[in-house]
Amino acid sequence: MKQLHEGLDYKLYKIYIWGGLPLIVIYIMVATLVFDVLSPPGHQSFLILIAPLILWFAGILLYWWWVFLFKGNKELEALACRPEMGIPGIYALKSWNSLHQAMAINGGDVGALIRNSKEAQRPLLLWYGSLNLLAIWIFAPIILGSLGIIPAGKGGGIWIAGVFVWIGFMILATPGFLKWGSQSAEKAYLAPLGLAITNTPGLKPDVMGFIGGGQKLIPNGPAIVEGERYGRQVHIEMIDKHSLTILQAESPEFKAHSDAGKLRPGQNAPEIVTKALKSLRKAKRWQGIEVRADSEGISIQRQSKGTNMWLYDLWLAEYLLDKIDAG
Repeated sequence: MKQLHEGLDYKLYKIYIWGGLPLIVIYIMVATLVFDVLSPPGHQSFLILIAPLILWFAGILLYWWWVFLFKGNKELEALACRPEMGIPGIYALKSWNSLHQAMAINGGDVGALIRNSKEAQRPLLLWYGSLNLLAIWIFAPIILGSLGIIPAGKGGGIWIAGVFVWIGFMILATPGFLKWGSQSAEKAYLAPLGLAITNTPGLKPDVMGFIGGGQKLIPNGPAIVEGERYGRQVHIEMIDKHSLTILQAESPEFKAHSDAGKLRPGQNAPEIVTKALKSLRKAKRWQGIEVRADSEGISIQRQSKGTNMWLYDLWLAEYLLDKIDAG
């Protein structure tokens, strides 16, 4: 699935942005210096001068409405028509989003991915809609006044006050939209994978932070995520920068570790595992992990910074087990 910032439409959008700006500057210079567009009386000359800028800005707003309302939703709905293809290949590691979508399609719940993605989009649409209304409030009086529909300059005080009030509202409301969006996103990325939070950690004061001059809260225990994928039980624990991902499955006993981002098999690793690890190139995503496997399953322990890095560990465990089963 293409991302919102990929595809021919996005390339054309970038051309529109960076190609439109110099054309607008050239238009204003030619209209002012050559045709002396500001010399006729009245405000229509001013509208003629800034009309391309208004249309250019309106094009940007309309493009993102199309992206939010149609492009993303159509691509998500197209996923439901794809048959499951097994464990996603190395291609899925292109980005966190591409990996999440591939794992939701294969081994997860595509329907949940579509529903939750739409729900997570609501805060963004409300925030973006409020931004559009602010743009309308700013430009509408200028356009209507220039066309003589309303007296030019009338109600200027109300207009200016409205601009400041609206900007103040956007500044105050944006953190609320972000919090709402993050809560929706949390549900949106777990449910499609067939997983759910089964334990939320409490908070406790950080004694060292308190001694240092300011009380700080830290997690009191791990966050636990559990579920089932490909008939295997999944158990994930996370606390601070530490995470533990466990898949219950029959596996030969072996170990592996990360050597500055390159996965190295242990001496007892089966040849199929050694070959699978060699196929994965060195990358930051593999830093700080240790792999252990035995007859009860495979576990991957990680100590590294980053949000939701356990998703890569889950993929790696499923990838290795798939290679073992196929071998």
